[in-house]
Amino acid sequence: MRERRRGGRILLVTLAALAVGSCFLPIPRAMRPPEAVVSDSAAAEAARQDSIARAEQAEAARRDSILAAEREAARQDSIARAQREAARQDSIARAAARRDSILAAEREAARQDSLEAARRDSLIAAARRDSIASIEAARAAAAAELAQLRESGPVFVAHDEAPRLVWDTEAEAALATTLLPVIRGEGLDPNIAASIWLLVRTDGRVEATAIQVSSGDGAFDAAAVRAARGLLFAPALRGGRVAPVWVLREISLLMR
Repeated sequence: MRERRRGGRILLVTLAALAVGSCFLPIPRAMRPPEAVVSDSAAAEAARQDSIARAEQAEAARRDSILAAEREAARQDSIARAQREAARQDSIARAAARRDSILAAEREAARQDSLEAARRDSLIAAARRDSIASIEAARAAAAAELAQLRESGPVFVAHDEAPRLVWDTEAEAALATTLLPVIRGEGLDPNIAASIWLLVRTDGRVEATAIQVSSGDGAFDAAAVRAARGLLFAPALRGGRVAPVWVLREISLLMR
């Protein structure tokens, strides 16, 4: 009996020890209570949604910044275009003003040129009229003086420069053609000469003749007069103007 009781007490102690030790042993997974899965999933979803919201906000802020930058760039571009257009219009206006100024200056210069040309033409016409009148008066005076000298016959008239014979091969040939046949035909001395008064006009031509000293041969005198009428002179000058005068020349083959 006593052995049986002691075995029972040992069993009870063993059971108690096992009960106390089980409190410190890990509980098997199958025996654990279910975890709060639902609550952790909601937190993760909330975190995901919050991350998405922040990303959307950042994207919206980025888009707003891009739009603001684009609007500012468009505004600056519009201002630049307006400034360029204003500068172009100003340049066009200045060019038009400069062109108008140039045209006005050209018109004024043309008007002044026209006035100057008209004034010059008027002066030239007046000078031409005066010159023509002066020439006509001088010609009339010379013609009157020439007529007076022809009527009066050989007479000395004061002058500043005497007529000068224009002598060339043509004049020499004309003289020889006139005198040489008479000298040969009459058998005259080749040195024969006649002194003849010549009335020289203002154009240098001989207007009239008068024999001062005869050569002694009528045929030669006549030939000498013909030769004298074909001579050409640089006219006499009196007071800076040409004037008709009588001049005495010896007509011969040897004259120069």
